[in-house]
Amino acid sequence: MSAAPRPTDFTGPYALPVDVSPGSIETSQVRDSGIASFHRYGLLLLSVSAISLLAGSPNIVAFIVLTVLGSYASLSAGERLLTMAEDPGSLRPWLLRANWVCWAGLFVMLELTGVVGTLTGNSATLLDQWAVTLGLPFYVLSMAAANSDVLSAKRARPAFSLYLLYVIYFPKFMSGPIERPPFIDALARFRFTIDWQRFDRAGRWILVGMFYKFMIGRYLARLYFPEVSDNTLTLATGVVAFELRVYFDLCGYSLMAYGTSLLLGIELTLNFNHPFFAGNLREFWRRWHISLGRWFHGYVFEPFRRSGVSAGKLALAPMLVFLVSAAWHGITANFFLWGLFHASAFLVYTKLLRHRKWPRLVGSAAFFGVLLFGRLLFMDADLPRLATKFATLLDPWQWSEVFLSPAQALFELSKLTSPTTWLITLSCVSFAFITEAQNVKRGLPAYSLFFGWRLAVIVMALALLGAGGVEGMIYARQ
Repeated sequence: MSAAPRPTDFTGPYALPVDVSPGSIETSQVRDSGIASFHRYGLLLLSVSAISLLAGSPNIVAFIVLTVLGSYASLSAGERLLTMAEDPGSLRPWLLRANWVCWAGLFVMLELTGVVGTLTGNSATLLDQWAVTLGLPFYVLSMAAANSDVLSAKRARPAFSLYLLYVIYFPKFMSGPIERPPFIDALARFRFTIDWQRFDRAGRWILVGMFYKFMIGRYLARLYFPEVSDNTLTLATGVVAFELRVYFDLCGYSLMAYGTSLLLGIELTLNFNHPFFAGNLREFWRRWHISLGRWFHGYVFEPFRRSGVSAGKLALAPMLVFLVSAAWHGITANFFLWGLFHASAFLVYTKLLRHRKWPRLVGSAAFFGVLLFGRLLFMDADLPRLATKFATLLDPWQWSEVFLSPAQALFELSKLTSPTTWLITLSCVSFAFITEAQNVKRGLPAYSLFFGWRLAVIVMALALLGAGGVEGMIYARQ
């Protein structure tokens, strides 16, 4: 247990040989290989079985497959139009625009009709929702990107079996990462193999992910009280707990997805890279939900930059990216405010504060203040209650009572949950963040420091305290 496996870079090389970069192989060269087809259809069967088990209904799986089939059919029709056109060059930009308009319109319609639940709310757990509503925001981005790359002639159209596998590959289906089209090449080269050293590494990633989600995330969920708006200390504790829960939930799922995929020999993008130890706001977004950030950079920011806009308008590109991201999370007023706030904070930092020297304590306080302010916008769609919460948090009189009566404040905190929950929560969060801080300080690949003796601590914690229910997936809230 003490021997650390070879750590991997968090960017994820898709398990391709070092002399072959993603996107460099022609998918059509391997689509008809008998051996490739055998392994591909085996992986497809495994993915369909896993999603069927999670969804609990064949109708949901049928809906997913039909969605992918419709997307592939529209892609084939677009290619057909290009081959028939007298001037494909002039038609291609229109097809690309139509691709993005159709996908955006479809997603907005699904959001507004309630088929896809937003990420704001508190009542639903994973079992309360259609499983497809959890995966749909992720695989819509995957299909839109793949169609865009084919229609823009960046890559060949893959066989339908590869396209379907690219979308429903089960380790990443529910929580990401959102792999972009070069991931199709890794799937085309997939072969079932036995590698005990790889299995050992994969198991370690899965255990760390389970610790993050089923230990830390579960206990943090007990400190979040969405209806509370009139008590400063309780509300502040809930906001902090929710911010941490979002991280430990999503990072935990991502680590488990990474390890599960590694069992099969395919390396996903590692979606987080110790974001709370970023030096500034810009670096934070490069470390948080990495695959989603890269998707927005590649398919929102870059097309906007290449459109020939002026330098002044280009400076507002972060505003566009954050507002599109807000719509992806949920088409509600609070998410619009969330996107507007984070875009404004990002622009203020990059344009005004980036090169100024600030005391470290001031900079850190401002950094976490921005995160918590934004998280409060994220966590409540009830605008009147949200306004009350902000008024409560900014009330100096209530804060003065907290600081003038620390004993009373501690007593109020002790009533939020049991002493055992407080002890376990604080111990686990401290253990995780101290390890992450050392990981960053030593310059090691992301999360690799958990693979030594700390993994034994994780196994013991899961064995002794891991039982006792599940609070659900953070993205299963409506």
